[in-house]
Amino acid sequence: MNTKCRLAVETYHMLCHGDSVVVGLSGGADSCALLHWLCGVREEYGLHLIAVHVNHGIRGEEAARDAAFAEELCRQWGVDFRLYERNVPQMAAARGIGMEECGRVLRYEIFEREAAACGGRIATAHTLSDSVETMLFHMMRGCAVNGLRGIPPVRGHIIRPLIFCEREDIETYCVENDISYVTDSTNLSTDYTRNKIRLQILPLMKEMNPSVTKALIRLAQSAADDDDYLDALAQPLVDEYWRSGRAEGIFAAKAPVASRALVRICEKKWGIVPEHRHVSDMLACMRRGRGSVGLPGGHLPGSHLFVVRGGELLFCSAKEISPKLETFDNWECECSVGEIITPYSQKIFLQLTDQTKYENIRKIHQNVFENSLDYDRIKEAIFRFRKEGDRFTQAGRGHTKSLKKLFNERKIPPARRNRIPLLVCGGRIAWIGGIGVAEDFRVTQDTTRILMIQIEPPRKDGTSTGADTR
Repeated sequence: MNTKCRLAVETYHMLCHGDSVVVGLSGGADSCALLHWLCGVREEYGLHLIAVHVNHGIRGEEAARDAAFAEELCRQWGVDFRLYERNVPQMAAARGIGMEECGRVLRYEIFEREAAACGGRIATAHTLSDSVETMLFHMMRGCAVNGLRGIPPVRGHIIRPLIFCEREDIETYCVENDISYVTDSTNLSTDYTRNKIRLQILPLMKEMNPSVTKALIRLAQSAADDDDYLDALAQPLVDEYWRSGRAEGIFAAKAPVASRALVRICEKKWGIVPEHRHVSDMLACMRRGRGSVGLPGGHLPGSHLFVVRGGELLFCSAKEISPKLETFDNWECECSVGEIITPYSQKIFLQLTDQTKYENIRKIHQNVFENSLDYDRIKEAIFRFRKEGDRFTQAGRGHTKSLKKLFNERKIPPARRNRIPLLVCGGRIAWIGGIGVAEDFRVTQDTTRILMIQIEPPRKDGTSTGADTR
């Protein structure tokens, strides 16, 4: 196990010297083995270890026993210990999800809170065996190709040093190092799907093919390669959606790429990966040009809501959809370097640079050109939304058009047009979010100071965004 852990850590650069590491400690064999191994390399890497145990409020005295065991183990090994007690059955009912899923979500919420407090990483005790079980679990639920990847060795600041280890490796390590642990009685119950996979399905598969674990890992790698390819095709559509709110590319894309783009937007907006049936329903709405997923009778958990309406996509919560949409016709904000937040929670970032730095940035990001202005031509500029009679001359086009005609040509839904920010200077529109800079304000060879503008939707918080304007 030690060799496999070191290989995983080195291969995926899981640890750096001086790291703080929040370790999920259930008290079972896997998590105890992980904590013991991290204690063994603690001095080598200069680690600060914090063990977190979560009592889910399900197993009564047995759960209290596990918590006491975990605390005593940390005392013996000189590890900081944190105990959290939560009522998972009650929380699962309130969130409208199963207890297994609720417990998992809750644990990661707690781990994230502890990691944020110490500025560290999160280490979980997922093994190669867990990854195989996860693949089978996803397969039985009708997953897409991304569900066959299993458990990733690293996800953000979450690391899994045991990911090359099988369950037999863990058991051997615990015997060799005289590591005691507790057994969760629910792990022996076939009432839970994952337990059925571990206790019944996998042993049967190994009877038919003793090397089934290796075969499934090869499948996972192949799926990962295909998944990465689809992600590369879908990412430009996702970027365009978040940058401008335009979804034409997603509508026009082939089903595998469109579905991947929808999944990635759901991940960023809601922090969840929708199931295959969710995505199928979303694609069906897109084909019809109307409809929703998540309203009463839909499938999305909680208050998440996907809507196709008037040629646009909305990723929001049910409470955001109302008969009368709030508008901010009179909003104005002075143009200044830094960050500006519109009434619809769009973030506008303004950065000032010179010609040399600008050219270097432009070589990497081609879309910088349409969102860069000659700063010396901007006098007493303000941001606002559109007004009757607004006209615009886009750089390089040579034609002045009314915003109404311009938006019609761009097929921007009418309900979204009032939420697109404009930069206005001396009564003239110098820049339009998602469209670009005006001819009179574009960057030229004579420009010395350049203003670069970037729009970003807000973090996941349930509010409307520029990308979700209706």
